[in-house]
Amino acid sequence: MTGLEERNSFVFDFDSTIVSIETLDTLIKQNLSDEEARQRVDEITLRAMNGELDFGASLALRLGLSGARAEHFAGMAEGIENFLTDGMDEIFDFLAREEQELFIVSGGFTEIVRPIAERFGIPGENCFANEYLLDDKGKVVGVNDGPLAREGGKSAVLRALKERGRLPGVVVMVGDGMSDYQVYADGLADLFIGCGFHVVRKNVKSRAPMFVETPAALRSFLDSLLSARPCRGKK
Repeated sequence: MTGLEERNSFVFDFDSTIVSIETLDTLIKQNLSDEEARQRVDEITLRAMNGELDFGASLALRLGLSGARAEHFAGMAEGIENFLTDGMDEIFDFLAREEQELFIVSGGFTEIVRPIAERFGIPGENCFANEYLLDDKGKVVGVNDGPLAREGGKSAVLRALKERGRLPGVVVMVGDGMSDYQVYADGLADLFIGCGFHVVRKNVKSRAPMFVETPAALRSFLDSLLSARPCRGKK
């Protein structure tokens, strides 16, 4: 990895990274009483996060099981700050003080991601997620066609940002899943920091050039990373 510049780009995954849960799975299981169906949701997510199942297929399968409605997403959005990973406030405050460019790129849903982005002062144009589609009775029946609803979506988002000159300095991807690692493998991030805050995915840990299991370890690494910049402006 090349040395960091004064201003760099830090791109964060959302589920099981910024927050402690897989938000869609939690929402779905809140509305499923059948234990077999709940276990099926967990299985689908695990296969997708381990890179064993196409993300678009996993999303369609989970939504098909969900019976979710617009009000369920609104309820999840209203309470999402209760699931914020301990220590993330400090990490984002630190990066903001260091005047780094912050992004959230998620295969989840904008309505749920937005309250956390606003909490950390991340502008809407730096926040990327899916938009759900409703039928005329308010039932969620799918997602808008966009890169994050498909396999390789995070790489597609970063590629577009790079082409528009919107990723200053060194690009650092932070996340827990194979879709986050793939951004680095595709050459669209200069560094990948794998996170095992809530679940350690073995295939991610074995590939990540840097892997942390606590927010405190991430905060310490980021501090050392930014301290190594050759020229630092006055704060």
